[in-house]
Amino acid sequence: MKKLFGLMAAVLWLGWGVALADSFDIFEYTPPQGWKKTNLQGGVMLSLQTKESFGGIVLYASVPAGNNPEQNFKGEWKRLVEEGLGLSGEPTTEMGPPNGEYQNMAGGIAATQDGLNYVVLLSTFTGNGRAASVLYITTDEKHFDLFDRFNSTLRLNKPKAAQAPPANAARPPANAPASNRTIATPTTRFNDGWVATIEQGFVRVAKGEVVVLLHYGLPLPENMWVMGNEQERVGYYWNRLVASRYRVDELKVFKNDICYFCLYFGEGSATEIATGARKHVALYISFDKGLGYAVQVMAPSFAAFQKEFPNIEAVGKMYGYNKFAVKAADLTGTWKDSSSAAGQYYNSITGAYAGMNVVSSAHSFSFNRDGTYSSSHVGASGFVGSQQFYSQKYQGRMTLNDWQMSLTNRFNNKTEVFEAYFEMTGAGPVLNLIQVGARGIHYRLVRE
Repeated sequence: MKKLFGLMAAVLWLGWGVALADSFDIFEYTPPQGWKKTNLQGGVMLSLQTKESFGGIVLYASVPAGNNPEQNFKGEWKRLVEEGLGLSGEPTTEMGPPNGEYQNMAGGIAATQDGLNYVVLLSTFTGNGRAASVLYITTDEKHFDLFDRFNSTLRLNKPKAAQAPPANAARPPANAPASNRTIATPTTRFNDGWVATIEQGFVRVAKGEVVVLLHYGLPLPENMWVMGNEQERVGYYWNRLVASRYRVDELKVFKNDICYFCLYFGEGSATEIATGARKHVALYISFDKGLGYAVQVMAPSFAAFQKEFPNIEAVGKMYGYNKFAVKAADLTGTWKDSSSAAGQYYNSITGAYAGMNVVSSAHSFSFNRDGTYSSSHVGASGFVGSQQFYSQKYQGRMTLNDWQMSLTNRFNNKTEVFEAYFEMTGAGPVLNLIQVGARGIHYRLVRE
């Protein structure tokens, strides 16, 4: 534990006199020499793997937050350590000095068993309406000084100003400029009658007079993460997404019994403020990695709503309609998918520490105008000290046909076929490639 406090002191000290070599989101930093940089979805990982040890530094994209450093740290610890890494334990915390306009708070946990030292530390900065975090993982105390030097280069800037559309933005007029549509085919007509269209701030799905809005992910405040607060969670998203357009007679919120996968759902008869029309409005929210994904339904009556959605789960399944065809013109360029996770294991009988398992992978696809492609796939998995590494590269031709993509010259020179579609997010389209016949191989790629 003494070593943990030494590491925390290093992380909490911030200097300004070193030349800065790289940047990500609101961070500027100097990468440690010899460490591998991997771009993640929503972050950057710097890592060093040897036969004896593993060290990792992950800078996460800042998220909207309040001005309470302690609450923000708790929320980030839950999101990034407890949920992201699957670790438990109460961190030892300490408030650090300001870094410009940002207040720092850090905390960590450490274990020393069977000769293996394992430390996880999180440093969270609060300011300018954001929370920005850096995660440190090491099995070797020799990394502590390196973490110190890394932190001495950190600088946090003001977030770039962005004109975000209002969360309840109305559907744009039919003659809206094409620049709002980020892919060649922004409309999908499904065989069951639903029609999905990319709009400003959400995906609109309609069948007859029933309209569904698939809102992109919005963060849930940290103080609402406790279980059993359906009223607060639903009320928060209702106020953000629905209240300014509909005046509800009474918002009825579904109450869970004891649950693990709880349902967050509210509904009620309402008046559309702009037109005075009566509607039945419902809101379903699912959660993933700290974000709430809301499905908003507007129907002319409760009977019309119930006809399409006989149960709450049917509303949640509507997010499956966030699906758009891929055209060759959409693909030109490089698309990437990266992920990393770590977990520690204990003997179920003796309780002795059994080591740390680290899994990481990075995939890159480059598509060219002439119909050729190239891809690279690298990764590592297994327990620290005995990890297995792989690296594969392919190049060949790509063809598209009816929601499928065929790639030649893959493993053993075979042609592989993937289900291919775009999923729209607030940051742009995500290219999904799911291998036909091996659906466990699923790439979720973002444009570089």
